[in-house]
Amino acid sequence: MQFPLPQIRQELQEGKLVTVLDDYTQDLVDVHAVWPKVGHLRPKLRKLVDRLIALGEAGAFD
Repeated sequence: MQFPLPQIRQELQEGKLVTVLDDYTQDLVDVHAVWPKVGHLRPKLRKLVDRLIALGEAGAFD
């Protein structure tokens, strides 16, 4: 599974996570969040979307 680096950077720095596919994932990729238009998102999805928005606003993906 791949995650946006800004989302897991702290865990990588702390050694809680390690990368295993570095030889295969050198290219940066765009991140897009798409979800159905519903009244309420599942809490896990809402948390992820909110986190991605916050990271984007902080310039973490620049």
